Amino acid sequence: MAVEVELVEGHGDRLEAVRRQAIDWLGEHAAPHGVVWNYQEFALRAQRDGKLVGTLVGSTNLQWLHVSLLAVSPTERRGGVGGALLARAEEIARGRDCIGAWLDTYDFQAPDFYPRFGYTEFGRIEDMPPGHRRYFFSKRL
Repeated sequence: MAVEVELVEGHGDRLEAVRRQAIDWLGEHAAPHGVVWNYQEFALRAQRDGKLVGTLVGSTNLQWLHVSLLAVSPTERRGGVGGALLARAEEIARGRDCIGAWLDTYDFQAPDFYPRFGYTEFGRIEDMPPGHRRYFFSKRL
């Protein structure tokens, strides 16, 4: 019998069910190796005077924090919002017994921002997207 591969896109219950199943299977595979797979997602919202000025989406797993998205309103950049979001994410990670954090950014975003908070570059991909670079940073917590 041939394998059928279905595309599930967008947002909603079906996509969440696929993602959740993948996380469960990865956890089951990790357990015999003595690895505790404890994937937990979270989001942070930064507000100033009741107005949303920044967001961070992250997850913790395998005792590491992964910051997948960090965005600050253009009018609030260089105003401490990004640093406050990053500090709060690291605080959450420490509370979950994480030993490190990692994230990525692009040359047209914030590669100079993260070293100011103790992150060091550990890799890069050229031409991602074409004509640009993608940087990877990590930090011990």
